Amino acid sequence: MKNEAEKQEIISELKKFYEELRSYKNRQSRRHNSKFSEAQIRSLDALRLKLQRDHGRLLNIIFEHGGSAYIPYLNRNYEVFSYSLDSLDMHPRGLEALDSAISVVNRAIGKLQSLTLLETSHVQVPEDSAELANFLFDKMQFHPKVVEASRELFKDGHYRDAIYRAFVEVVNFVKRKAKSQLDGKKLMSTVFSPDNPIIRLNPLETQTDKDEQEGFMYLFMGAVQGIRNPKAHENIIQNNPYVALQLIGFANLLIQTISFWKAEDT
Repeated sequence: MKNEAEKQEIISELKKFYEELRSYKNRQSRRHNSKFSEAQIRSLDALRLKLQRDHGRLLNIIFEHGGSAYIPYLNRNYEVFSYSLDSLDMHPRGLEALDSAISVVNRAIGKLQSLTLLETSHVQVPEDSAELANFLFDKMQFHPKVVEASRELFKDGHYRDAIYRAFVEVVNFVKRKAKSQLDGKKLMSTVFSPDNPIIRLNPLETQTDKDEQEGFMYLFMGAVQGIRNPKAHENIIQNNPYVALQLIGFANLLIQTISFWKAEDT
């Protein structure tokens, strides 16, 4: 899998396959307990053939992430998908085999959902430290404003400036959203004040809401005082790309937190 979108597409296909397997099992169960019409039998067989084709197409993904399963019968072990899908007329333990097949697919879905992109990707991860840091920067899916502000500086190894520009963008993002001309600590304490905020992070209906609002006010204030201002006024050397990534990630968190919240009219 090359990207998150492809991973989600495969998960969606597996979920569809999972639901159709369950439908096939339920219809086979009903067939054993009641007489099916010719039309119902044709429909059931068409579903079986589709499941066979889909299993062939998804076989490698299912095996890699869900494993395999076998069912013993007459001193032999049979692979559960072939045992239950090779014929419309079920083998004696066909429904049990279908249950196992359904479990394998469900396990593959769960495993894929839990994996990060790097774990599912077959792209070659750089071994060089700086190249790896650049690779990780692009994989972090930062907000476009953070990428615009910091990416080229980070790629060129100007880590201090990349951090500084990221936090300048935090301030500018808040200013634009709040339509405010204030700056620095005063900007953040005014805009995010839990008493009368311009940008609300939640409905402010409970004490928990108010605590969250106040907490983020201090995070924004600290980001300005503790990160942006020193980077602007002191000749700080920053040579570690991974520390830079963590700090840029913090700037990204602040921007993402307020991206979807509307500012109050001022």
